[in-house]
Amino acid sequence: MVTLENSLDTFSVLKPDPKQALLEQFQPKDAKKNQILVIEKEHCRKLFFVQSGMMRAFYLKDGKAVTDWFGTEGTFMTSIHSFYNDLPSKQFIQTGEASTLFTINKQDLNTLCLQYPEIERWFREITTQHLIRLQERIMALQFYSAKERYDLLLEKHPQVLQKAQVSHIASYLGISLETLSRIRST
Repeated sequence: MVTLENSLDTFSVLKPDPKQALLEQFQPKDAKKNQILVIEKEHCRKLFFVQSGMMRAFYLKDGKAVTDWFGTEGTFMTSIHSFYNDLPSKQFIQTGEASTLFTINKQDLNTLCLQYPEIERWFREITTQHLIRLQERIMALQFYSAKERYDLLLEKHPQVLQKAQVSHIASYLGISLETLSRIRST
C-alpha cells in the first residue's frame, strides 16, 4: 500500500517542516463502496488521496453514466474543473469499493502554498501529472483502436481492470460492453 507520506516524496522531496505541515492538513476519510463524494453542480473544494480502494469520476449524459477517470491507490483525484476554477462540478466522483482516503481543503492547500514555496512546486507537479495523463487519454481516444486503448489501460493502470466494474471500464474506453468482451476474450 502506498501511504500518503510516501506519495508526497514521489513528486518532489519536501523538507521536514513543509512535509509535516502538509500532512497535518490532510484529513483521513473512510468511504463505503459506491459512496458519492462529489456531486454534479456542487463545488468541489477537496483534493483526495486514495490510500486504498478506488474512485471514479463520471458524467451523466442523457441519464447514462460516462466514466471519465479512475483514481487508484497512491493517486490524487479531484473534480479538476471545479477545484481549479472554483466552479460547480460537471461530474460526480464516487468510490468503486470501500476506500481509505485523505482529503485536503483547497483553501488550506493554498495557504500552505503561500507559506512554503516547495509545497506549491509539489502541487504543480501533481497538476502536471494529471495534465500528462489527460493528454495521453485524449490521444488514445482519438488515435487508438479499442484494443489499443484496452492494452494501454492494462499496461498503465492494471488495477483498474482488477477492481472496476466492467461497465465502467467499457465506458472509460469509449466502447460497448460487447466490444470489451470480445477484446478480453482474445
